[in-house]
Parts: sequence; C-alpha cells; structure tokens
Amino acid sequence: MMTPCSVHQIFGYTSTLSVLNSELNSTVSNAVERQDLVRVSFRYSLEFTFKDSSVTKEDLDEAIANGVKLALQEQQKSLDSVVASAVREAMDSILIPALRDLRTDLQKTNEVVNNVSGEIERVAAMAKRTQDRVDSVQAAAREDRRSVIDLKKQLDLLTTKLTDLEDRGRRNNIRLVGLPEMLEGSDTVGYIKANLPKWIPSLEGHNIDIERAHRVYDGRDTNTKKPRTLIFRLLRWQDRSAILKGARKAYPVKHATNTTLLFFPDFSPTTTAKRKSFSPVMKKATAMGLEPFLIYPAVMKIEHGGKKMAFESPQLAEDFINSLPRKLNPATPQCVDGAPAFPPDLNSAANDAGNQHAGEGNLVDMND
Repeated sequence: MMTPCSVHQIFGYTSTLSVLNSELNSTVSNAVERQDLVRVSFRYSLEFTFKDSSVTKEDLDEAIANGVKLALQEQQKSLDSVVASAVREAMDSILIPALRDLRTDLQKTNEVVNNVSGEIERVAAMAKRTQDRVDSVQAAAREDRRSVIDLKKQLDLLTTKLTDLEDRGRRNNIRLVGLPEMLEGSDTVGYIKANLPKWIPSLEGHNIDIERAHRVYDGRDTNTKKPRTLIFRLLRWQDRSAILKGARKAYPVKHATNTTLLFFPDFSPTTTAKRKSFSPVMKKATAMGLEPFLIYPAVMKIEHGGKKMAFESPQLAEDFINSLPRKLNPATPQCVDGAPAFPPDLNSAANDAGNQHAGEGNLVDMND
C-alpha cells in the first residue's frame, strides 16, 4: 500500500519534470532563433564581400548553404551538449533522490503489506480453528439433543409405568367423602364394615373384608366444619366394584345425620389430574341430557344416537358437545350456560377430597 507521503512526493517529482521540460523547450527555441540570425548574418556578409567579384548568384547561394549547414551542425552539437548536461544535472539533483526516496517508501510499504498478510493468515488460521470447534460443539449438541430426546422418551415411559403401578396399588382403595368427623371412633374399619350395608342396601349379606382405613390429612385447619376424606382399603377388588356400583344405584347415599356420602375410586395424582380435567365438560354433557362417564385412565365416553363415542381429551369432548343442539335435562337441576348446578353437598364434598378423585359427580368408575 502506498503511503500518503509517497503520493505527495510523486506529485512533486511530476511538477519538477514539468518545469525542466519547459526550460528545455525554451533553450531549444532560443537556439533555433540564434541559428536563423546566424544564417541571415552570414548571407549578408558574403553578399557584401563578393558584390564586386565575378561569383555567380548560384555559387553564392551554395556557399551560403554550406556555411549555414556547418554552423547549424556546430550549433546542434553545442545544443545537444547543453541539453545532456541539463538532463544530467536534473537527474542528479532531483530525479535520483526522488527515486531513492520512492524506493525507500515502496520498501516500507512492502514490509507493511507483508506484516498485514501475516496477520491475515494468522486470523484465517484462528477462524478455521474456531470453525472446527463450532462444528465439534454443534455435533456434540446434536448428539446431546438426541440423547435428551431418548431420555425424555424413557422418562415418559417410566412415568407411565410408575403411574400404572401406583394406580394398581390403589386399585382396592375407596375414598369416602362427607362422613362427619369422629363418628368412626377408634375402630374405623369396624365402623365402616358395620355401616356399609346400611348405606348401600345392595351390600346386604356380603362379607366385605377391609384391611385398613384412615382419614386423609389435606393440610386444612382441623377446626373446619367440612369433614376430611376417609380412605379405606378392601381385601378384594370385587368388593370395591360392588361398593361403587351399589353407591351409584343408591344415590344419594344418606347418613343418619342427613349428610350425603360420596364414594370415589382412588387414583394416583397424575391420573386424578387427567380425570379431573374432564369435570367441566362432563357437567355440560349432563346438563344436555347425556350420561357421560370415565373409564381408566382418563377417557370420557358418551352414548348418543345409539352410538358410543370415546374422547381422550376434554377439548375433543367439548367440541362434540358444542356441536349438539342444547336442551335441559329434566332430571337435572337448573342449568346455567349449559352447566348443571349440582347439589351443594356434592360440589363441596368433591372439592374436599383433595383433588384425589376424578370428575365431580362421577360416583363410579365405569371401568368396573
């Protein structure tokens, strides 16, 4: 790269050469004028010398021409010597130092260019190493992403298996909601076993074995008027199914204190949350005269027009119900915006169950 100093020096050299060229042109012009004067003077001198002689005009002209030619040759030699001397002086005093300075500037410029080229090569090498590292990191990230996806699939599978195992462990459990506190005394198992046939007439004569029973602590204040949920575990799954189906047929199940007792199947928190998400749409379906129910783990079934339909998500069920003409179920209390107003004791008791049962008003797991 040429520096600004070098550019200014070149412009200076150009100006100097222009001045020198002007001086040379002036010198040549002066020499030509002197030649013309010498030729005229020489002619007049010869004419004056030979005006009385017998020399002819042609001989005189020839002599004049030869004389002028000789004079011009001498003058040309003198002019060439002057021009050569002027050019040498100009080169020695101006051009050679200028060229020497220009060569120095070019050498410095070459050194700068070489340094810049070296820096560019180093930057290019660093960029290549960086690109290699980026490619390596991206490859590792893609591998990690695949590993994360595989681990997520395994986690989902293990979660599903864990939820299934927990649901199987709770398979013989029943949640009793609405039973006033302290009525069971110290023998909860005996109290429930003795009163089940009274609450659910279809259980009369059944020998039901209860392994254990206890109240569920849900973090509420013990002074609340709403009783805690009571959960009991049966020895046989068939007894659980008989209790749930009998409670549905006998609904509403009344206690001696005129409170409504509700019986719910027991599920894991994951399954319970899925089943509970169907509560609003099940209310709407009930208000429209339908009889929705849930099957395990969380699938809503509706029978309409002689066809049985299953919905695995609340949104699908909502879309289907919204597509039906609305009508009020005569057997259902007053309807507000398509949602039935369930008995107050049912709503409050279902909420008191600690969100551990599925579907408000769904007294029976229809998978049984």
